[in-house]
Amino acid sequence: MPKPKTPFPKTEAQLEEQGYRFSGRAKCKSCGAEIAWYKTPKDKSIPLDEGTMEPHWSTCPNADMHRRNG
Repeated sequence: MPKPKTPFPKTEAQLEEQGYRFSGRAKCKSCGAEIAWYKTPKDKSIPLDEGTMEPHWSTCPNADMHRRNG
């Protein structure tokens, strides 16, 4: 039986509890939104919307510009 998927953390405290580490703040280069950069437990970078802590690629109107092919 597959392991149940853990819901994405919604607060900074939940992020830290699950092993995410804050790495800085910036503005999205394409839409100008304020984002917070975190390192995942697997040491990958992830941009999150300030306030909602949603992955920015799910809300950015220009997300396709930043996708890697491959």
